Amino acid sequence: MMLFCHKCQGEGRKIESRYGGNDPDTYDAGVCEACSGSGHEACHNRGCDEPAIGFDDDGNALCQDCLMEWTMGMHE
Repeated sequence: MMLFCHKCQGEGRKIESRYGGNDPDTYDAGVCEACSGSGHEACHNRGCDEPAIGFDDDGNALCQDCLMEWTMGMHE
């Protein structure tokens, strides 16, 4: 299971309103820079760019390996 990108909600594209606010008139504004178009949230740990699967206590998205490291580090 992977997490959806927080910027594009898993679409991989930026959708912007033509007039701002919650105006329903929207357009495709290109590839989402946060996920490079994949639609998946990337790991926030030490520049790791693997797809995130969970969060630490501070709300940082972590991949499987980084989440395992973080979990193991809590019990030392």
